[in-house]
Amino acid sequence: ATSPEHTRGALLAHGFLFNLWKIFEDFLIVVLSEELQARHGGRARGCSCRLDEAGAVEMKPDLVWQVNGQPVAVVDAKYKQEKPSGYPFADLYQVLAYCTALRLPRGHLVYARGNADPARHVVRYSGIEIVCHALDLELPPAKLLAQVGDIADELMATSSTA
Repeated sequence: ATSPEHTRGALLAHGFLFNLWKIFEDFLIVVLSEELQARHGGRARGCSCRLDEAGAVEMKPDLVWQVNGQPVAVVDAKYKQEKPSGYPFADLYQVLAYCTALRLPRGHLVYARGNADPARHVVRYSGIEIVCHALDLELPPAKLLAQVGDIADELMATSSTA
């Protein structure tokens, strides 16, 4: 957070600037990791993985969940429009790359709820499924945490260990 200071003039103002995307990402990854651990066991791994055989293209998913040392789920958190102008499907491409590099049949995108409904996309010729979740940040805290718990259950129900 940053705080502006201005010493000239008669008006004194205090304020903070927060990177909401970072707060959302950190919140989701911490709470989702806690829910996964409590409900299903395993552990989060802060991992980087390589997309190419030469190891030149490094990627860093927000969350890779492991059971018995093997990745079983990958999650990417996004606090933004589900379909931004520019490259509307870039998030899907990113999760597809994670799934390919980690050899996972499924990846998960978790957005702050906006205009799009949750969705599932099965990638042609690969069978990889990308599941898009929409987290409703307007819910009361207990219901918001329950929604993250539901996402944790879905991750494990559809993981390669289920």
